Amino acid sequence: MAAGDQELVAVGNDLSDDRGAVVWVWHSDDADVLGGMSCLADARESHGRIAFVSDRTGNNEIYVMKPNGCEVTRLTNHIAQDGFPAWSPDGSQIAFASERDGNSEIYVMNADGTDVTRLTNHAAFDFFPAWSPDGTKILFNSDRDGNVEVYVMNRDGSNPTRLTSDPGRDSPAGWSPDGTQIAFQSDRDGGPDIYVMNADGSDPTNLTNRQFLADFIGPFAWSPDGSQIVFQADPSGRSQNQWDIYVINVDGTGLVNLTNTPALDGFPAWSPDGSQIVFRSIINNDDFEIYLMNADGSDPVNLTNNPARDSNPAWSPDP
Repeated sequence: MAAGDQELVAVGNDLSDDRGAVVWVWHSDDADVLGGMSCLADARESHGRIAFVSDRTGNNEIYVMKPNGCEVTRLTNHIAQDGFPAWSPDGSQIAFASERDGNSEIYVMNADGTDVTRLTNHAAFDFFPAWSPDGTKILFNSDRDGNVEVYVMNRDGSNPTRLTSDPGRDSPAGWSPDGTQIAFQSDRDGGPDIYVMNADGSDPTNLTNRQFLADFIGPFAWSPDGSQIVFQADPSGRSQNQWDIYVINVDGTGLVNLTNTPALDGFPAWSPDGSQIVFRSIINNDDFEIYLMNADGSDPVNLTNNPARDSNPAWSPDP
């Protein structure tokens, strides 16, 4: 997230390093419209909005913009770190994590930043929210039982239920578009891999089977048609010297490197129609930017293009 030179998104309490995978949000009564510093008038026409995290005002806040980089608007304004926004299926709300009340918790707000509501209330580290396709439930990660596991709760925060139970670290997680399966990252078999399990936590299946030497794989996202998963991984295990964006079929076949650059590429998210992917790229460990590319990895364009650290993009559903 913020000042670190890596974005491993492992569990931790150090919020000044990208390896601390928590998020925060706060409502600003006077949300800032920052106008299009990098507005791409010739960008491909796309629907929805892209939420992202930026420290352009001196602290990590949540912003939204059009998919061409225009109409950048700040949603949050708080001394706590804000990040990892997750859109509800109807685009009316954004879930996030925040330590504004002393430790990392899951919150939800309206898409304009109003009506912030705390969903979890636990001394543990709760982070990485993800909505179910029908909008009734929210996945999240927590170490409340002594180890990082995948949990699910109702959209109002009630009935938190643990879905995974393994000595390995299970994080993060995301729903399939039809709501029947959940993908997650785990090191339960000795190294980071992507797994798919039923929505009730049963029948976990390893998709990547140690094809990467990195310490972490993810974050990731299901394609809108449910046929593929896009994710970040270090192809060589060189201590995060290179992160690329990969796509794999949900049966574990068809692994393809989409970016293959010296940069640290991560946090991919699909466009609502599946034709494009938005992602974060870090150049020289300091220049954090949001990029947009076609789903096959072609034609990447920089949407943010400013000295701030911009990361964690999330694409809203079609309006």
